[in-house]
Amino acid sequence: MTEVKQILVAIDRSAMAKEALKRAISITEEKDAQLIVMHVIEPPFIESPFFQPVDEKEVKQKIAEQIDQLNTEANLKYILFVESGSAAGAITLKAQKIEADLLVVGSHGKGDIGSKHFGSTTLKIIQNTHIPVLVVKNEVKDTYQKMIAPTNLTDYSKESIIFANALFTKPSRKYLYAFKTMSELSAMTYHISDEQLEAANIEMTVNAKAALAKFVGDVGDGEMILIDFTASINEDLLAYIANDEAGLLVLGSKGVDNLNSFVFGSTASYLVQRSPIDVLVYVPSST
Repeated sequence: MTEVKQILVAIDRSAMAKEALKRAISITEEKDAQLIVMHVIEPPFIESPFFQPVDEKEVKQKIAEQIDQLNTEANLKYILFVESGSAAGAITLKAQKIEADLLVVGSHGKGDIGSKHFGSTTLKIIQNTHIPVLVVKNEVKDTYQKMIAPTNLTDYSKESIIFANALFTKPSRKYLYAFKTMSELSAMTYHISDEQLEAANIEMTVNAKAALAKFVGDVGDGEMILIDFTASINEDLLAYIANDEAGLLVLGSKGVDNLNSFVFGSTASYLVQRSPIDVLVYVPSST
């Protein structure tokens, strides 16, 4: 696993930006890493004489004051960048230039001004970066106590969980594996008897349990949860996550350049946008 030594946190004027900064400070202190803070001043949507030029020095001073207030206890040294341009593009480029190991951003969550909207800038950043992204959706009260990780048992899923387990060593871990069994409708379609249907589904469940146990043996101890779905894996996983008491959701991606990646609408894309809890999205660095 890549050692996390450079942490970039991107902040704006939203309520969750402050929480993202608090989380980044906490991780930086624990990992003895370098904290880099970035704010991007985006141009107005339309040109108008009523819009006055933004004083970058003034903005930088105000942001530094905010950082200092949150950094009083940790007293970390940090680097602050204030730039103008497209937020998603500038942040992605900065992460690449400084060779960041982790990018922390804020987005709307259940505690953010009652909004259910997942920020477009945050989604663009996740889609275009090649490093792990931690999306902070809720007020930071403590270190993560519980972590939940859906998995499809693939290598990239394994990499995401190994990274998360090394980054956050304190939380308890729960691994979700959703597998599909045969429905009564399918049994009727293929003229399968009730006894055959029951036997087939028992065998599928046993095989799924064994596969998950082998996977967990490779990534680290944790509670194993099997989710038997017959309709929508996305909705079933989200329902479980929403009802759980975990503070962090861990998701893996095949990479931004892969046609099967969450950029094109996979389960990870569905969950990262709708999850009510913070999300760590891991993208393989080799992409």
